[in-house]
Amino acid sequence: MKKIMLMVAVAFMTAMNVNAQSENLHNELSLSYGLGSIAQIGDGIGEGFMHAIFTDTEMDDGFILGPISLEYFYHFNNPKWAVGGVLAYSKWDSDIVRRHGDHEKVGERKRNFFSVMPSVKRYWVLNNKFGLYSKLAAGVGFLHNESKEGESSWTSDNGSYFMFQLSFAGLEFGHSFRGFAEFGIGDQGFVQVGARYKF
Repeated sequence: MKKIMLMVAVAFMTAMNVNAQSENLHNELSLSYGLGSIAQIGDGIGEGFMHAIFTDTEMDDGFILGPISLEYFYHFNNPKWAVGGVLAYSKWDSDIVRRHGDHEKVGERKRNFFSVMPSVKRYWVLNNKFGLYSKLAAGVGFLHNESKEGESSWTSDNGSYFMFQLSFAGLEFGHSFRGFAEFGIGDQGFVQVGARYKF
């Protein structure tokens, strides 16, 4: 019985020590790159639909960047909960070409997407070498659009919209510096990978 009590006490002290070390790291800063931003996908579907119905042109030879995200989170006394914010940026440039014939280029389009989202994160597992978490962010997205067709000059317009990110599962590995991957849906993409610094 004494041996069992001693083993339980040692296991408890070890868990307390790991948890205490995790609690000392209240701040985290992350940089990541994602694939499949919902802003880009939604924009592509919407623009494709509009061009298909109202014009004889379509988008071609697109250059897509991002989303690139910068995040900050703060852990309070309970290290498994964190609140913070996300800044995300992505870009989509494309040529405007005629839908029929030789697909002649008739113009260009440049679109920049920005979003600012307060966020909350819940760790399901958290220790000195590994973390498993879920994340929810919601805020506002901004679109800056520039386009040019034929000999006309460039025109531009701006818009804003509701934006979000729901990461069902996030995995991180390391101690103060951690690599991570998240899987979800939203403005940071279906998949995002990056590096995180906890301090």
